[in-house]
Amino acid sequence: MIRFNGKLIKKLLLYGAVVCGVLFLLSQFSSPIHIQVKLPGEEEIPQLKEVVNNKPAVVNADPVLARNKFVPEIPNKIADSKSYAYDWVEPAKLRSAREAIERQFLQKVRDLGNDKDKIKDDGYAEHGYNSHLAETIAINREIDDKRHPQCRNGGWPADLPRASVIFCFHNENLIVLLRSIYSVLMRTPPQLLADIIVVDDASTDQHQDIKQPLDDIVALMGPKVKVLRLDQRSGLIKARMAGAAYSTGELLVFFDAHVECAHGWLEPMAERVFHNPSTVVCPCIDIIKHDTMEYPNNAQQEIQKGGFHWGLIYKWIPLNATQRALGITAPQASATMAGGLFAISRDYFYQLGTYDEDMKIWGGENLEISFRIWMCGGRLEIVPCSRVGHLFRIKNPVSFPDGSDTVSRNTRRLAEVWLDEYKEYYYDIQGGKGRDFGDVSARKNLRDRLQCKDFKWFVRNVYPELVVPDDSNFALGSIKNPSSNLCLDDLQKLDDEKGDKKVGLYWCHGQGGSQFFIFSRDFEIVALRKNDYCLDNSNYAPGAELEWYPCHKMGGNQMWTYNTQTKELVHVPSNNCLDTRGLKAKDSVKLNPCDGSLSQQWEFSKVYSKESVWKRIK
Repeated sequence: MIRFNGKLIKKLLLYGAVVCGVLFLLSQFSSPIHIQVKLPGEEEIPQLKEVVNNKPAVVNADPVLARNKFVPEIPNKIADSKSYAYDWVEPAKLRSAREAIERQFLQKVRDLGNDKDKIKDDGYAEHGYNSHLAETIAINREIDDKRHPQCRNGGWPADLPRASVIFCFHNENLIVLLRSIYSVLMRTPPQLLADIIVVDDASTDQHQDIKQPLDDIVALMGPKVKVLRLDQRSGLIKARMAGAAYSTGELLVFFDAHVECAHGWLEPMAERVFHNPSTVVCPCIDIIKHDTMEYPNNAQQEIQKGGFHWGLIYKWIPLNATQRALGITAPQASATMAGGLFAISRDYFYQLGTYDEDMKIWGGENLEISFRIWMCGGRLEIVPCSRVGHLFRIKNPVSFPDGSDTVSRNTRRLAEVWLDEYKEYYYDIQGGKGRDFGDVSARKNLRDRLQCKDFKWFVRNVYPELVVPDDSNFALGSIKNPSSNLCLDDLQKLDDEKGDKKVGLYWCHGQGGSQFFIFSRDFEIVALRKNDYCLDNSNYAPGAELEWYPCHKMGGNQMWTYNTQTKELVHVPSNNCLDTRGLKAKDSVKLNPCDGSLSQQWEFSKVYSKESVWKRIK
């Protein structure tokens, strides 16, 4: 077990910075060659595929790919290929220690009594999932092969890079953490595993079972598994950087500490990096059920890729038609990564500038590195043949130091460095303009040194699905009823996944956020702050209340028109008008028959359409 104090962390971070600088200087003298193709009427596409080992790459230049055109090259299986052996054997002393821990935790759960609901609630309160049930399941449990049959053929390059798997945790459940480590040992070819670095981000004294007991069992796992303990809470970003600095593999694999690697998880990702070191890869993340600990088999389902909404929070989005045509097992370009699970070449990680170490604790780092990868010449993919189960918490049980909102501060840093003029949309929708985000000059200098493209290029070429609140819409901003000075407001209900999504009213404050909407050219009224929710109504009776519902682009209950003369907002299917009659702040807005009254007149803060009536042309 290695203990890191603050001074040692700084030395390691300095070492990483030096390595990054040296690699950058070398790159100025021996820059990699990039193949660029130009599609009809489009900008140049950087680095669809690098020249690898002095062999020119194949680039798909199909002109159909006018949007989201990054299509992976699927290399033919090379003659010098092999199937790696899975021959890890659990040492006898380790087996005895594991079984002793399993018996101890099973007895602990039995001692909790027979109130299953309370036991379950206590587990959720402590870890965000049914941790006491997890404690009754074997650490080395077997799972069936989660891969699609097309992924089981083997035949990998003989010299794939060795991987360092880095787990970072704070107050994690010991059984779940050990199951994560065991899944790597059991399902990774030993010759491809350089080491496993388990970084404890200053877990509290209340969690003694992940102190000495963890050290004792890890000591029996052999020299490849090491525990690093940070003396003070540093956050996910610095913990990962400390783990990377201590690791030895050519491929860095960053994992959350509540995962289970499925059979054959490593080789498909390692192959992608082997063929192109500036490709960053994510496994297909399967969901381990937080209540039952079941790991379902989802291999026959189409994967989703990463996007984000204007709060700069990750979201899943479907593949486009071109991507679906590649097949269910093809690696797929993804605009962003979820952040908890990915693999990157060690050299490329440092060349790219690691993480923004001035981001605090957690939040936004996944989008920051995603934007940096794409805008600075790299590529980000999801590899369906690599499957890793992830235990998603229903809530984050971990507190932030000093109660600070690190996510908002981190996303402001992200916006200031990478979004260019698009950052104004972030501030309009999320708020917080003028609040502290620290010094970003070093990250802007990094962007200049790496000669990165602008965010407009990213939106046009990598993430054209993004709904942009610009002059391509009819209108945007607040939607105000002047007679009452009330505005449409999401009343923070979009933050509660399980709560009702009634559309509310509140005093107009002019600060965007919960009162920022767009009237799109699809005739939708869209809230962009949390995913893309549209103003929806399925009840056509007078006095009906409205709700926010995920946008579906099919018109129907989400279709509206606006008359710039009468200022009426009309729900097309019911032909009723948005109405504030008799309502006050925090009430739900209603639909009533249109009558031209002041309570049915609405104004947008920014109007771009010159048409007198915004309606679909039949």
